[in-house]
Amino acid sequence: MTCAEWLARLRHDLCKRLLWPARDRRDIGGDPAGGELVAALVDDEGRPTTAAALWEALRAEAPPDSPPAALDEFAAAVAATVAAARADDVAGVLKLEAAFASLAAALEQRNP
Repeated sequence: MTCAEWLARLRHDLCKRLLWPARDRRDIGGDPAGGELVAALVDDEGRPTTAAALWEALRAEAPPDSPPAALDEFAAAVAATVAAARADDVAGVLKLEAAFASLAAALEQRNP
């Protein structure tokens, strides 16, 4: 899998799913209902999973040249996103967009 393919999978399988509820709430306006921002995630086999477990599975398939520090920073961002979702913090969840962009930039420098 190429770097671009892996990033596309990460965006689709994890980021998009974590971000959708917060993006929808931002666009609609108002305060989220309790738990509204918490995304239901599934693994490759359709079984319920956690963001941390899904990230670890995706991380295991990351391009070989991936900088460990960038992967660690993204792992922390995923954990912060989950915490923000549980706290009904729209802006906190949306920070994952910047974290993804930062990870993508770090990987693309090593895998042009």
